[in-house]
Amino acid sequence: MTDNTESVLSAPLWPHGDTALMHLIRRAGQRCTTSWTSTVTTGLSAVQYAILVVLAEVKTCDQQTLGSRAGFDKATGTYLIDKMSKSGLVKTHFDPADRRRKLVSLTAAGRKALNQMIDEARQAEAMVTSGLEPGDIAELKRLLSKMTGLQ
Repeated sequence: MTDNTESVLSAPLWPHGDTALMHLIRRAGQRCTTSWTSTVTTGLSAVQYAILVVLAEVKTCDQQTLGSRAGFDKATGTYLIDKMSKSGLVKTHFDPADRRRKLVSLTAAGRKALNQMIDEARQAEAMVTSGLEPGDIAELKRLLSKMTGLQ
């Protein structure tokens, strides 16, 4: 048996006898978290990195759009944006055209953190995908995009 087969066989089974997909997804998430925390030195989370990436691309956007693009819900977004604002990584202000909308943009400190993290994030991803062929990685991205509705 290959190592991969052994790890699949060691996963818990659903009552119908197949490997528990949810278990495998959870384990993949654990591997991602471990790779991230052991590689990225800023102390920022992968979601915070995603926020920095989106803001570097779009410059300024409202919190709802940022949440949609970076993949977080409203409650998480409020907490993260406040935390990142207090850390000086982003700045917020109300949209003059609609005071109900909070606009978020990257600061110089946020851009510096992002630039530091880019190579580290690539290293974390390389750790997660080690042992996979380029075609496997492409297929995994395709399936995860489909599963999460990000096609």
